[in-house]
Amino acid sequence: MRMHTAMHLLCSLVPCGVTGGQVGEEKSRLDFDTGDYQADKQALTDQLNVLVDADHAVTARWITEAELDAQPELVRTMSVQPPRGSGRVRLIDAGGSAIDLQSCGGTQVKRTGACILCLTISRSF
Repeated sequence: MRMHTAMHLLCSLVPCGVTGGQVGEEKSRLDFDTGDYQADKQALTDQLNVLVDADHAVTARWITEAELDAQPELVRTMSVQPPRGSGRVRLIDAGGSAIDLQSCGGTQVKRTGACILCLTISRSF
């Protein structure tokens, strides 16, 4: 849960689509379609620490599938879509939508202060 929410925080800071990832207890990974975007590891680390230290609330809420269709930016993953068929989709809301708001069915901590951070940025070709 701590890593998963930390990945949401990272995703909120990188203006790129997510192409893959893996969440583990001690190590997690997000893969981004970065194009020309160049990540600044120190700047991202500093921004993540600010989000963690601010101890923002992390909550879940539901929207209809039609509302999700009208707001495609709520799905950050490029190849995986949230499950459909029940008529509603769960959103994770970090910081009252100020930090991150996106579809997600995973487990989260209740506050950003509980996240685990140890950032390593790499680029593979």
